[in-house]
Order: sequence, then C-alpha cells, then structure tokens
Amino acid sequence: MSDYVHAAENVLADRNKLADQVCQALRLAGLAAFRQPNSDDAAGAEVEVDPGDDAAGGVFVTWNPHRTISEAVIENLQTGRLQAPVIQHSGAIASHMMNAMVGILRSAGFQAAASDDDMRPMTVHVASR
Repeated sequence: MSDYVHAAENVLADRNKLADQVCQALRLAGLAAFRQPNSDDAAGAEVEVDPGDDAAGGVFVTWNPHRTISEAVIENLQTGRLQAPVIQHSGAIASHMMNAMVGILRSAGFQAAASDDDMRPMTVHVASR
C-alpha cells in the first residue's frame, strides 16, 4: 500500500495547462521543448507535470542533452570513471541551460526558479504564470 496521493483533477488540469504554456514559451525562444520524449534521443527541454499532492508536485523542466553525451556519461559512470570530462561537461550544460530557461521563463511572465528538491537537481520549477 502506498501513501502517494495525486492532486485533485482541477489542480492537475491547471498544471497541464501551465506545462503546455511553458513548452510554448520555450519553443518561442527557439528551444526544443516537449512534454514527453518521443524517442530515446529527444534532446531539449522536457516539461513534466508531477501529479503529487505535496510540496514536490508541480511543473518541472529538465534539459536533456543529445543522446551522445548522455550515453557517454552513463558509460563513464558504469565503469567508475567519475572524473571523466564528459561528466563535467554534461553537468555544465545542465547548469547553464537551467539558468537560461529560468531567465527565459521569467521574462515570459512565469514564476520560475531552480528546483530546491534534491531529487531534481538542475531542474526548473515553474509555479505559475
């Protein structure tokens, strides 16, 4: 039995509307943005609605680099090469894109900030518009 509780339907509808608006704002800025990846190599801003009825619920945006970088990071982590340059590069990309997306979304009228959830590093939390 799980203690996980979904937010009310009207709250989820509002979050989904906000997520669609976030995608549109990022696309208008020239960034690839999508709600659900359409393939394993979907690079760009992934906009997710967390359905939870708790502080961790809401709309979140994560930057996905090209699959080539993601695969290299995974390979290096699996083989214990934790200081590989590609890992540091991937982290730098995530950090810079997170900051850029926060700036773009704020400019477009959204309340956006770096997520303070340690389970969502380098992620943008969008509270409202």
